[in-house]
Amino acid sequence: MSRLKPLAALAGASLVLAACATETNTTVFVPVVAPTPPSSLTPQPIMLFNQTKDGRKLFTLDAEFPYCDVETGKVIVVPRWYVTDFASVPWYGQAIVDPQGPTARAAIVHDWLYTIGEPGKREEADQIFLRAMIKYGVSPFQANIAYQAVRLGGERGYGLPSDWRFVDPRRQDIAQPPPFPKPRTGMVRYLPKCQGFGALIASGWRAYPIKTLTPVIPPPVVVTKTPLDKVKDLVPFGDKKK
Repeated sequence: MSRLKPLAALAGASLVLAACATETNTTVFVPVVAPTPPSSLTPQPIMLFNQTKDGRKLFTLDAEFPYCDVETGKVIVVPRWYVTDFASVPWYGQAIVDPQGPTARAAIVHDWLYTIGEPGKREEADQIFLRAMIKYGVSPFQANIAYQAVRLGGERGYGLPSDWRFVDPRRQDIAQPPPFPKPRTGMVRYLPKCQGFGALIASGWRAYPIKTLTPVIPPPVVVTKTPLDKVKDLVPFGDKKK
């Protein structure tokens, strides 16, 4: 009996103290979202195996390709997975100008403008191609040959519906659905003299944000301790889990 009295006294004191408050702990799951890297100024073209256009190899882009034309102030962004052959230059101009050589990056922009095919803007697209070639290091002599070639023979390739193609390089056997409806113009933003273009790209801005799946967040887990639970934790014969 003498051993039970201290235990009873302890239990009684615990009941008095535990009755003063009830603890509630809530665990909330917060998803971690990776930061979006800045848009790339030099996307890596990836060759599509066993896919050609008129005997020419096809490539797709692993990231969107932003370009700004200083003369017009137009910001043109070629989206990722867009399929290009770099061959804006007709065959008779390719003998001097390699469409997969130094003109490649300018040709990506030119192909995109031709794919969109904005009415009345073909000559402007060719002039943007000329300025882009010179900007990317093509000699003025070769750039003018390529420009004259597209002016003479590029009309048939302007606005072709078949050029509106997108391919995921990880699944090259499947034609991806277009990420958005075909735009009416190649310009996504206007910056006079391209002022602020570098800072815009460095900020991580994207003309075509990549859609990410919404993470599934489980409901909060609520654990509530009652005064009786605290008593059971103290007594040696309670329901405390072992």
